[in-house]
Amino acid sequence: PFSLIFRHREAVVSTQSTGFGEMDLNTGPNYAIDLSRQSYELLHRMSGGGLGVDFTFPRSNAEMPGAVPINLIFNNTTDQPVTDVHMDDLEEKSGIKIEGFTKIPLISPGQSTQSTISINFNDTLQPAKFTLCSSKGRYPVKIQPPVGELLLPHVLMETEFDALRSKLSGMHEVESEVDNPGLDSSSLSQKVSEIAATSLCFSSAENSLKFSSITLAQKTELLITVVIGDKIKISVNTEAVVLGSMILKDISAAFAN
Repeated sequence: PFSLIFRHREAVVSTQSTGFGEMDLNTGPNYAIDLSRQSYELLHRMSGGGLGVDFTFPRSNAEMPGAVPINLIFNNTTDQPVTDVHMDDLEEKSGIKIEGFTKIPLISPGQSTQSTISINFNDTLQPAKFTLCSSKGRYPVKIQPPVGELLLPHVLMETEFDALRSKLSGMHEVESEVDNPGLDSSSLSQKVSEIAATSLCFSSAENSLKFSSITLAQKTELLITVVIGDKIKISVNTEAVVLGSMILKDISAAFAN
């Protein structure tokens, strides 16, 4: 059994931000579209009978504890209304829990509508599976989160950071080293923040950046240390070894590129 918590963000979508024409408030709900985060495709319009669906990770607070909030953006690319848009067949396995959105009665031709769902991935990279339904049909879909979206920023003093990092050494530490393409500390910090939901901690060493997070579901600490020189040394310390290894891989790739 599962429960659904329903949320909408109501606003008129501007022509400038979406590329669509002016919306008629009497033809269906209009919602503010979040364009500030990278979007991912959930349902291609050709597969969805003209209804395309993208999703983003806004890194806002979810109503369900331990969950990742996810914005779903529905785009009706047809010249006909799409009705009865809802979720079904929520597959809750491996500790995954899903809170869906309320049924959308109507999306007018050319209109974009946004809803928010919350998914507790239980600190795993297992995809959350469900079926998107509309007057156009039923479409099985899945959402697999980037590993950095399974984290929550966690503020630590430098002494706390150093003590915890010392504790999480040995088998709980993974490291890599990449050539420095000329990035400064600000650029490196920005790249880390784009990859992972994390908090930048104070560092007394000028060539060192320290970031602290906890995992959303289990509240496991995860520390990231970046030492800047001709080479960039990256260390991740956490008991969540699999997540730590993947965070390290993503950060190393971002620095190398």
